[in-house]
Amino acid sequence: MEEGLKKLEQNLKWAFLTQAASENEANIIESVLLSEGIPVMKKYQEAGEYLVIYMGMTNFGVDIYVPENKTEIAKTLLTNEFEQEFGEGMDDV
Repeated sequence: MEEGLKKLEQNLKWAFLTQAASENEANIIESVLLSEGIPVMKKYQEAGEYLVIYMGMTNFGVDIYVPENKTEIAKTLLTNEFEQEFGEGMDDV
């Protein structure tokens, strides 16, 4: 089952959604999107991926990508989620 999902995700066209400042922020964004059935791909800046393995975190930022056809839905979800949580919108999403 997992192999079929990986092949499906490889065939998707991915679009940049936002950049998270840290691994923790990226995990929160990923969780919100996955809970709504939107696949997420994270790409780490500079040596960030190695730092996640070595230290469990990165401060270089994490780029968040979603399938191209889900970009607008993902932006809306994140905006609504963060407005509920913090009372203000996300301007950079």
